[in-house]
Amino acid sequence: MRRFMGFFLLAILLFTIGSLLLPRYHQENPTTSGFFSGDGSSVSVFVPTARRVAINVVTENGKGYEVQVFDSVRNRFIANLSAMGSIYSELELPDSGTYYFVYHGNGTARIAVGTLAMYPSGNVLKIEYLIGGTVAFVLAALPWMGVKQ
Repeated sequence: MRRFMGFFLLAILLFTIGSLLLPRYHQENPTTSGFFSGDGSSVSVFVPTARRVAINVVTENGKGYEVQVFDSVRNRFIANLSAMGSIYSELELPDSGTYYFVYHGNGTARIAVGTLAMYPSGNVLKIEYLIGGTVAFVLAALPWMGVKQ
C-alpha cells in the first residue's frame, strides 16, 4: 500500500508540475495573416489557449465593410467589426480552438491577427483546480493514515 501511495503521489506531483509548466512552451506570439478576396471569404486561425489578440484589416478602397469573428467551439459569432478603410481592434478569444474571420464587403482586404496576451481557458483552470484539490486532499489524508497504522 505504501508503494502504491508513493507512486500515486509522485504521478500527481509530476502531472501538476507538468500542467503548470505547459503554458511556458506556448509563449510564442504567432502572427497569422491572410487575404480576403471578396464578399463572404474567410481566414481561419487555430489558438491552443485562450488569448487576447490584435486584429488589423487593411482594404484597397475606402468603402464600408465588416469582419465577423466566428467561434467554432461555441458555434456562434462572437464579434462584428465594422469600418471604412482600415481596422485595428483588440478582441478576446475565450477558448482554444479554431476561429474564422469572415469578410463582408466589396473588393479585397488583408488581415493580420497577432497575440497580445495568453492565459488558460476555463476548462484548463477547472482541471488544474481539480488536480490541486486532489493533491491537497491526499496530502492531508497521509498523516491520518500513518497515525492509524
